[in-house]
Amino acid sequence: MNKCWEAGVNGARRAGISSLFVGGAAVCLALALPLSAQAAVSFKSDSACFDSNGNVSSLADAFSCGKVSGSARALYYTTHNAYFSKGFNQDTISYGGFVKYETAPLYGFNVGVSGLFLRGINHPPEERVISDIGDNQTNIGEAWLTWRHGDFRITGGNQRLDLPFVGDYDWRITPILYQAVDMQYGSGDDFLRATKIWRYKGWGSDQVKRTTAYTEVDEKTDGMWAIGAGHHLMWDDKKLTGQMWYESYDDFSNIFYTEGHIQWQQAPLSPDFGLQFIRGTSEGKALVGEVDNRSFGAQLALTLTPNLSWAMGYDHIAASGNSYGYGSLVTPYAHNTASGPYFAQPYFTSTQDLGSGNAWATNLNWQASESLTMGARYSWMDLTPSVDSGSLRQSEYLLYFIWNFQGALKGLSLSDFVGVQTSPLYEKDFWQNRLTLQYDF
Repeated sequence: MNKCWEAGVNGARRAGISSLFVGGAAVCLALALPLSAQAAVSFKSDSACFDSNGNVSSLADAFSCGKVSGSARALYYTTHNAYFSKGFNQDTISYGGFVKYETAPLYGFNVGVSGLFLRGINHPPEERVISDIGDNQTNIGEAWLTWRHGDFRITGGNQRLDLPFVGDYDWRITPILYQAVDMQYGSGDDFLRATKIWRYKGWGSDQVKRTTAYTEVDEKTDGMWAIGAGHHLMWDDKKLTGQMWYESYDDFSNIFYTEGHIQWQQAPLSPDFGLQFIRGTSEGKALVGEVDNRSFGAQLALTLTPNLSWAMGYDHIAASGNSYGYGSLVTPYAHNTASGPYFAQPYFTSTQDLGSGNAWATNLNWQASESLTMGARYSWMDLTPSVDSGSLRQSEYLLYFIWNFQGALKGLSLSDFVGVQTSPLYEKDFWQNRLTLQYDF
């Protein structure tokens, strides 16, 4: 469910002449980049490449039967009173993305490497720059080796990951990467997985470092490790799914996370009811402070029509006066990035960074046509960030659309998320707009 936000782009206000300018620039970038990238590689047809096991027979075929993929983005980003800081405004255009080449499998092995870049134009003076987009980047991105045998896969190197609170989900231009070894048996709802991470590349840097998203912590760590399992079964017309994870972040926190769903597949509205539990505790030096988090969540999702869906999520985060964020969950790779698997989350900020109390979120999503998706979202964060602070009582109102082009322009999309956050603790409302033109190939 949270994946619908990965397309990225949200906020409030203006889509005027500057938006049209960035759209035109992005069309040129998006169409030119993949064509030039693919021109450098000569491909054979699949039938001439692969055997019955999906492997090629020679090293030459591993390269000639490989593939190029990537994403080019142009982002028009406007924010006013960012994160409730009065007068903290920005109106910025940035563009960039990544291009990846991966070989075809040979004896189960294949290699992938990508280059990433980011450039900003029309940036405000340095003293007013908000670091949400990041500095200019040009560097190697992914660089990994994978071996597959049946349902087993192991990948080592700089790679994208999709673990709870450890993902590449983000609305910005360059992906979040991890230097890791990642092993998995199975797929979909049924899997066993183990991961060890040594280094992390955030969205604001092109360097893989022994740091985290907590920029106030300079001390380097040995990363994290995680183990997880998931399973599903059918009970008459009902599908039951569940997953369980344990994650240990060196000198920050330990996280136990579990989530389960039951979906009535043949019932009217196809109701899907979910429960989740999260427990966070201190690990090692506890570099951002003591961690004592208990989160309990519930979610109901309904399919109102074949093209219209609705969901309501709730999370209770227990207060803990002596711990970080009054009971907040410490997530070193998702801090100020995304709320991860929390059922109730705003879009501009992260549930785990806001304190303890009760959080609600509801979302209405309409697949208006093959090309157009539209939606509206509201979240209520009745969360208290510290012992001596009142509740944020934060409301976020969000509207969004995603237009996926068809035909010769398939892969090109235009999306905009426009919204505002309000809180009685602050004098000014927090507005933001993210308009993105993106080409995936």
